[in-house]
Amino acid sequence: MNYRLIALLLTSTPLPGVVAQVPDPVQQPMHALLQEQELTGAVWTVREADSSIKTGSAGVKNAATGEALRPTDKVHIGSITKTVLATGILRLASEGKLSLEDPLSMYLPHIPIINPWEARHPLRIRHLLDHTSGLSDLRLWHFFSTTPSPTEPLKAFYENDPALLRVQAQPGTVFSYSNMGYTLLGMVVEAVVQQPYEAYLDEHLLKPLGMHQSTFRFVSQEGEGADPALAMGHLDGAVPHPAVAIYLRPAGQFTTTAHDMGLFMRFLLGNGQLEGVPFIEESLLKQMGSATATLAAQKGVAYGYSLGAYRRDRHGVVGVAHSGNVLGYRAFMCLFPDEGKAFFIAHNMDSETADYEQFNSLMIRQLKISQKAFVAKAQPVAGLEPWQGFYLPQLTKVEPFRLLDYALSHARLVLTDSGASLAPFQKQARELRYAGAHLFVAEGRTAPSHAFYTSEAGEYFITDGISTLQKVSGIKILLVTASLMLGTLGLMYILFSALYQAFRFGGRFRTQPIVWVSGALLMVLAALGALLAQPFMALGDKTIGSLLLALGSGLLLLLSSVSLFQYILHPRSTFYQKADVVALCCLLQCLLLLLVNGLLPLRLWA
Repeated sequence: MNYRLIALLLTSTPLPGVVAQVPDPVQQPMHALLQEQELTGAVWTVREADSSIKTGSAGVKNAATGEALRPTDKVHIGSITKTVLATGILRLASEGKLSLEDPLSMYLPHIPIINPWEARHPLRIRHLLDHTSGLSDLRLWHFFSTTPSPTEPLKAFYENDPALLRVQAQPGTVFSYSNMGYTLLGMVVEAVVQQPYEAYLDEHLLKPLGMHQSTFRFVSQEGEGADPALAMGHLDGAVPHPAVAIYLRPAGQFTTTAHDMGLFMRFLLGNGQLEGVPFIEESLLKQMGSATATLAAQKGVAYGYSLGAYRRDRHGVVGVAHSGNVLGYRAFMCLFPDEGKAFFIAHNMDSETADYEQFNSLMIRQLKISQKAFVAKAQPVAGLEPWQGFYLPQLTKVEPFRLLDYALSHARLVLTDSGASLAPFQKQARELRYAGAHLFVAEGRTAPSHAFYTSEAGEYFITDGISTLQKVSGIKILLVTASLMLGTLGLMYILFSALYQAFRFGGRFRTQPIVWVSGALLMVLAALGALLAQPFMALGDKTIGSLLLALGSGLLLLLSSVSLFQYILHPRSTFYQKADVVALCCLLQCLLLLLVNGLLPLRLWA
């Protein structure tokens, strides 16, 4: 039996009346879930209505050593960092050092923001906090890179490519998750306080909250200043992986403990005071998770993101939440303001196959949150026919891969007798019950979760508050998908044909038309081999593999054209040579599509 899955330890932090051992009812199911999902370990916190904080742990701290994970061990929490950073911004606002309605340019006048709506709708601090800036999320190299240092200047994430800061939608109208946006907020803090945001927030936010085991600074298990209290992160297969520095650290770099997160949640559920002294304006805290300005909110969907958290409707309960994952870790935090309860859970393993939602369900049951059900009277769907069809995300998450959304991120909407069925590509369809007024309720939700609306230009949209889909031509989706598939098939055939002809003709192979494209293919294959041999965290760096891939993919277009031209100049009658021509045409049309959409040559560092 694998020791990773049976190691178990519970201890209590000695703070009488405040922190207690988690009761057995949650301990055993937690242990069973870790086994079932093949995860290494977890630490958690429960904040009860009486303000008590209960912590616990299960599993192992490091799969390589089998050391048990303790409640006092530290973890990384990924994007929950945004909630803590947003709280720091609210503290500055409460002190009068900034206003959430201030334009970003007031604090960062030299940032090359490309905002077509600047004259009437400048990018504001609130837009960054709410993920309604219109900025894209990130680039590959922002997280998959070995080059950033723990003290890398924050501006490094855009300095070599200011085009990254292009606003794609009118600020304030559409939710679009942006790690770059929260990195800009870190820069705002530094502009206001004139010191690194990590040092300032550690001293002026975490210390007053009593979060003495937490920090915005980079913490790892290795290297200078390694912290032995930090649980080792793990990848699929329980492969240990130490923490690494990232470019967008204000968006995802934070180290904490279960107890400290309990203190943080207790503060968020309070009135903004510390020992009777105002620390953050209560009205600002109450706005967390309450989006009101987006088009989704205006259309009647109460769910959205605001000031570092989002309103979440799952398992029959509504909470204010944030999730997080970073290399080797997954975490989730959820507050229930009406009940005065909250929970936090962090896993020291980032798995692509585990169902982490089962852990959230367990914690909700432990808190005994009252469940609700929404009963929608059946409404006729007449008049909604124009919304039927295919949809894409209105804003792409990762530039410059918008083209791939057509093939991999499209969804289809079909009207049903009770409402509509929304089927994302290769995912289970979601049944939406029509509630009238263009509002729909997804199965298991407690209130209208989706809205259908049109823009002034007559475009059709579907939104659930945290994602917005735009109707597009199904024919275009089909054509793009077909182009990519034909290109892939053409590439595979050319590789097979080149091997066959090299074996058949021997030294005379160099006189065959296919030899030209074969050279580019060899370079691409060599690049893939080099990429597989390097650390995967270097995927976004300029390495031998990535440079070969850029050169080889660029030459692939040129040399495919040369091979096709040779076949046209010297027509051949054999079947495989005719098949070569067809395969080259399939490949070339795909390469041209990639070129037009900025994906050729393929530069992983761009």
